[in-house]
Amino acid sequence: MKFLHALALSIALLVALWVYLSVGNPELRFTPWIGFVAWAAYFAAGGGADGVRKSIAAGLAGALLTAVTLFGVQALGGSLVVLIGLVAILAFVLVAMADIPLLAYTPAAFLGAACFFGSGAKLDVSAVFVGLTWCLGVLFGLMSEQIGKRLARPA
Repeated sequence: MKFLHALALSIALLVALWVYLSVGNPELRFTPWIGFVAWAAYFAAGGGADGVRKSIAAGLAGALLTAVTLFGVQALGGSLVVLIGLVAILAFVLVAMADIPLLAYTPAAFLGAACFFGSGAKLDVSAVFVGLTWCLGVLFGLMSEQIGKRLARPA
């Protein structure tokens, strides 16, 4: 089997498992789409161990910095002007942190931030599940790649 087809098959099988875990077991509190975004971030980072490292570090940093930003917005009164100002600063930081090699995958930083915003941006335990779901999505990306390689016919 060609690697592309082996990868497609492994992703299809793992997508079924992910949907079962995230949709079929709501008590686990995994957000399906966040897992898919993280999965894509893993592959966009080039896959492998480097893709895991880049995607998890930058994605979690983006989500965490967004939580801190929204805490600041609340602490400063929550006005639109405060929101605009602090989110602009957040965007600057998400790009500038690329000076730190571990956090240099800027797309994952913005995707992590977007996932936190999109999840409802709650500053409670649900923020932990955004991070956990992100990490699981990246790990599903790694598993799909590894399974795809094993299923592929040697060249």
